[in-house]
Amino acid sequence: MSSAAPLQPPPRRLLRRVLIYTSLSLTSLTLGLYLATTNPLFQTIPSLFLRRSSPATSPAYLPPTERAQKIDELMTSHPLSERLRRDPEWTESRPYSQMPEMMRKHSLTANTLLGDTKVPVAPLIFTKGQGEELIAISYLGSDLCGHVGIVHGGMLVTMLDEGMARCCFAALPGKIGVTARLEIDFRKAARSEGFVVLKARTEGVEGRKAWVAGRVEVLPMEDGEEKGKGGGKSPWDQRGEVLVEAKSLFVEPKWAKVRLDPSTRGIEKLLEVKNSLILCYASQHLPNFARPS
Repeated sequence: MSSAAPLQPPPRRLLRRVLIYTSLSLTSLTLGLYLATTNPLFQTIPSLFLRRSSPATSPAYLPPTERAQKIDELMTSHPLSERLRRDPEWTESRPYSQMPEMMRKHSLTANTLLGDTKVPVAPLIFTKGQGEELIAISYLGSDLCGHVGIVHGGMLVTMLDEGMARCCFAALPGKIGVTARLEIDFRKAARSEGFVVLKARTEGVEGRKAWVAGRVEVLPMEDGEEKGKGGGKSPWDQRGEVLVEAKSLFVEPKWAKVRLDPSTRGIEKLLEVKNSLILCYASQHLPNFARPS
């Protein structure tokens, strides 16, 4: 007894299926390409899955205006910058270069405080070792004042909080932390339209805690080490005209240990994408939505 041959679908039905599947594929591809090239949300998603590049491979910094370019040239050619750049123990970088645009536009330091009359040029940062010391050179414009011509103290505190955090993060197990305590001592008024240098040093690390000291000084036109006044000391040991000093305690959140476990990194990235999607949708479509701090 011979088995019956399997029934074949009529040619028209097979052709219809091919046309439907092809149309769906082309539609999905077209929609995906459109979103990837026009929607900032979907342009941000790939960056959440990629590890941030090291400062050495970051794109070159381009000052946004002609005035900013002149300020940047003075910062990068300053004797202190040149000395640290020659020292292999120090690494030069610029902040915010790897921050996705969707996140940058909501950032205080990466967006709100930047501008030709505020902070015209992103700080020039040098870091030493794995969270040992940090030097950051900045220019503070005329629109950052409390009293006319005097930089607002809250601006200096913001600089210290961010700079001291950036100094110690590399020394923490999860490379991230939050400010638990910040003590400030104001020494002198900071004049606007001038250069300052922020110096920070990690004084101790114990588990998830890091203690950091920092200060903001007027940037002298000449580097003390280059003039033979430094005695071979590090920039931290060379005290200039101090404007404000600080001591702080940073604590790594308990959830940061998830970032260290290879088995959970995929979950972590998915959660980041989910949170970004929710925040983006809410901020664009819900007028009374308050973004979490």
